[in-house]
Amino acid sequence: MEQTLIKDRKYNGRYVAIKDFNDNTVIADGKDPQETYEKALKNGYKDPVILFVPFKDMVQIY
Repeated sequence: MEQTLIKDRKYNGRYVAIKDFNDNTVIADGKDPQETYEKALKNGYKDPVILFVPFKDMVQIY
């Protein structure tokens, strides 16, 4: 079963910062993780979780 944290397609192909794993409210987004992290800090969040939202049907290998 696949769990989706971010369902809004406007973030496809971008990095997003969420409050934490229990609250997936997007607090910042950007084209790279550093930019996204800095935006989250500027918005007043100390320990954001940074995620990459893949494009639809994008294959990811870890």
